[in-house]
Amino acid sequence: MENTFAAFIGSIFGAFADKANLIWGAILAGGSYLFGAYWPLFAFFLLLNVIDYIYGILKAKATDTLNSGKGFMGIVKKVSYWIIIAIAFGLASIFIDVGATIGVDLAFLQLLGWFVLAIYIINEVTSILENMVALGVDVPPILLKGLAAAKTAVDAAGNKVVPEDKGDGTAQ
Repeated sequence: MENTFAAFIGSIFGAFADKANLIWGAILAGGSYLFGAYWPLFAFFLLLNVIDYIYGILKAKATDTLNSGKGFMGIVKKVSYWIIIAIAFGLASIFIDVGATIGVDLAFLQLLGWFVLAIYIINEVTSILENMVALGVDVPPILLKGLAAAKTAVDAAGNKVVPEDKGDGTAQ
């Protein structure tokens, strides 16, 4: 009887493990298909979205400002980040194809999506750390300064690729 019970538990665990492996395999394959070789970077960004949302809720509870409307808008904001990233990569791809059709090299626009993703990653990490500070976590100031410097560097590099508009319709 005892062996039968152990076999039964083993078969349930085996079936669960097979399904879990199948699910994770499908997730990884889908991520690789959608995001290519860089899927871990996008998965990291998704993880940051979740962590930031959780710390935002914790901060709201700690400051007695928890509000379902704000929480919903936080989700809308996170989804909007993903839409903007998709637009940035999509536009770059379309412009590169159009450039190839008309004989203009627009390959540098491929960087557009990467700059947008980098800025959003920096923003998410900064938001997480700011929420931690509000919760009383001792965050080293150098980390916050380092993130600010990284944002400045990414912005400056982006301005070299796509120059800022002077306001008169010409680039700087």
